[in-house]
Parts: sequence; C-alpha cells; structure tokens
Amino acid sequence: MRLSFTKLALYEFCPYAYRFRYVERIPIPFSPRLTVGAIVHSVLHRAFARLCDGVRLTRADLHELHAAYWREAPRLNRERFPDIWERGHELLDGFWSARGHAPGRPVMLERRFRLRLRSDDAYTVEGVIDRVDQRSDGLEVIDYKSGSRPTELPGRLRTQLHTYALALERGFNSAVSRLTVYYLTDNQGISQSPDPAVADDVLNRYQALAERVGAADFKPTPGKHCRYCDYNDRCDFRWTEDAEEGRETKTSS
Repeated sequence: MRLSFTKLALYEFCPYAYRFRYVERIPIPFSPRLTVGAIVHSVLHRAFARLCDGVRLTRADLHELHAAYWREAPRLNRERFPDIWERGHELLDGFWSARGHAPGRPVMLERRFRLRLRSDDAYTVEGVIDRVDQRSDGLEVIDYKSGSRPTELPGRLRTQLHTYALALERGFNSAVSRLTVYYLTDNQGISQSPDPAVADDVLNRYQALAERVGAADFKPTPGKHCRYCDYNDRCDFRWTEDAEEGRETKTSS
C-alpha cells in the first residue's frame, strides 16, 4: 500500500472523501486557486534548477519561465484565464522583489521519495519535497504555499514537514535542522526545528491510516468542514445547516 501526506490529510478530514478520491477515483473539480499554486510551483522549480546549475537568474528570466509554462500548457490560455495569469505573475514578481537579491542555492529540488518508515510496515510513504537547502547545522526543508502567512503553523503543515524530515533522515541518511513553510502572498515564512514527539505521532498516524484503509473503513464524518469538501455536491452524508438545526431541535426537546 502506498500512502502519502496528502492521503493522510484527506482521510483525517473525512474518510468518505478519501473513498471518493482514492477508491472511486473521482477527480476533484477545477480550482483557480489550486491552478495558480501549481503553476507558481512549477515556475519556481525551473528557476531554482538554474540556481542549482550556477546560472544567474533575473526578474525577466522568472517572468519568461512563467510565460513559457503557459505556452507549453495545452489547456491554459491567457485570454480565457486572465485572473490566473495575473495572479501567478503577481506572486512571482513579489517573490523576486523579496528574495531576488538572495535566492540561495538548493541542494535538492522536487525530490521524490518512497520509503518504509518502520521496517515492519506493510506500506510505504511517498511524496515530493519542494526544496532542501544546506545549513551549517543540517538541512532545511522548505515548502512553498501560494497563500498568506498565518499567525502560527497549522497542524497539517507540521505533519507535512515532519513527513519530509523523516524521509530525508531515514531515506537519505541526512540530518534535518529546520522546517520552513514560505508563503508567497506576503513573502514571509514560518520555521521551526523538527520535534521528535511530532515525528512519532506522524508515524503512528500513518500506521493507523494503513490499518483503516486496509479494512475499508470509510465511514463519513459530516460536520461544518463539509463546506470545504471537493465532493460536497455528490455526498449523501454532507452536513447542511438544515440538518444541524434539526439535530439541535431534537436535542433541546
């Protein structure tokens, strides 16, 4: 069985949504926000790859890489999706203004991994790490997000970063000293050191996921979070305000 942070996060969001996506393989609807994020990630990867090769990068180069992505994408058209084009251009330009003077030089980019986190696991965990930089005290894992910086690092992102740290430490024999999420909307990051307690919790949660998926346990967990589910329209168990009001009335009586 192949697991990933994305699968873990979706199952913990709702097992029934996991079933829609990974058992029934129903694709998620088109999302402009997710499309912008995917485009910017790809452009930054191409730009960082040049840095790895020792090539000097300019703002104009970054924008040309953005334009090239659109030219190569068969379903993207600037006239049809002007908002997506402008948002991507804006994020990339803002990144250059904030970081162009010191973009760094990554030691790993879009590094794929697949490993058994424990020797007796009947599953593997796989994924792709956006960027890894070398620091004097070890490696720094960097993940880019297109949104705004929150006041503190959300739990799901702590899980994601610790998954990557475990992959580097156990799969690549490399010590990780820093975990960073960089938010492109305001060009600010949140960093923390790896926490062994969080890492142990992540290991246990992957084990639980493997057991429950293996047992075909996809019981729905409806609630207000249903409003943010990609499968809300097709789910027979989705939460609604009317259903909530009905439950409250029944409880009070």
